[in-house]
Amino acid sequence: MDAVDLEILSLIQNDARVAHASVGGKVGLTAPAVHARIKRLEREGIIQGYLTAINPAAVNQALLAFVRVTNSASGVTEKAFEDFVRQEPNILECHDTSGEDSYLLKIRTDSAASLRALLGRIRDFPDVERTVTSISLCTIKESGGPPLFPETPNHTNSKSPEDS
Repeated sequence: MDAVDLEILSLIQNDARVAHASVGGKVGLTAPAVHARIKRLEREGIIQGYLTAINPAAVNQALLAFVRVTNSASGVTEKAFEDFVRQEPNILECHDTSGEDSYLLKIRTDSAASLRALLGRIRDFPDVERTVTSISLCTIKESGGPPLFPETPNHTNSKSPEDS
């Protein structure tokens, strides 16, 4: 992956439907060249897919919670818990964490009652020792992916003098 690929990724990251000609105009390539690069990035697994950002309230999923799970599971019971997490549609993300907690879950539901029921199913796993739940009051920032220019936080997608 080169600097042009990275620039293309930054341009399509939050709007995958942007015209290839528009992207090409910003990076100095033709639309077919941009298309070819995007297809290669897909084949290489750099672009893993495309998502549609849906307003959670519009589909009755406005309750957002983060749940820290502490367990003493290993082997079969750990795999069973992780399989449950993968299958449960209300669990949007699961991160195996270091520190005192085992997992951090991002959960969306329609109500406190449905969150409570899901927490009950999580706590039913034999090695789950504790859960700590934080309800999100509002979302200040939610990003569609990793920062593509972490070394320059105020990056404006412009080329440096060395790139000329």
